[in-house]
Amino acid sequence: MARKNPSLENVKPENSALLVIDMSRDFIAPGAPLENSAGREMADHLAELMDRCREVGLPIIYVNHVHHPETRNIGTLAERFPNIGQGKVLRAGSRGVEMWEKIAPKEGDLIVEKIRQSGFVYTGLEATLRELGVRNVIVSGVSVGACVECTARDAVARDFHTIMLSDGTSANSLPDQGWGEIDFETLQRVFLSNFAFHFGGVASIDELMNGPLAADTAGRRAS
Repeated sequence: MARKNPSLENVKPENSALLVIDMSRDFIAPGAPLENSAGREMADHLAELMDRCREVGLPIIYVNHVHHPETRNIGTLAERFPNIGQGKVLRAGSRGVEMWEKIAPKEGDLIVEKIRQSGFVYTGLEATLRELGVRNVIVSGVSVGACVECTARDAVARDFHTIMLSDGTSANSLPDQGWGEIDFETLQRVFLSNFAFHFGGVASIDELMNGPLAADTAGRRAS
């Protein structure tokens, strides 16, 4: 039996935050080692939502995967992703960890660096959300089957009402792992459906911009 997505009525600038996950050049730039071309294609629409969030006073938190080699904190990622272990991608100080230009941070935006697929593991993200009085977490970025879902599930486990953006997230196709190749459109549809049924809500950017984040909500966040 299908479950109805949670209502967006409780989403307000003063009790919500937008997470922008891994929208850096190592993931988004053409030819990047971890390229997610669908993420690049949705960046313009996501940028519109981010501008609206700034207009109405809803916090934006970039959750960016960055490794500082001297800290030796890569762990088993080095086994699963040798290019990370070798410092070829997601390396602090490299151009690859800079945000994709179309959604670059602006004054007032926050940045949390992560070292695992979830934005909550070994980071101060939860403390930041609690400090802001956040109850509703809106999740965007790449990739929906990896860092986006890991972060979203961990938000749910910490009792945040969590909404994944249907058109503000994207997936990569998966090569055959023994059960056949999976194209990115199928993967996106499956992960969104699974999240909506088991964990939280799924909404489009327009549903937010024309609903709880309509322009007339500007200034509602307490200063």
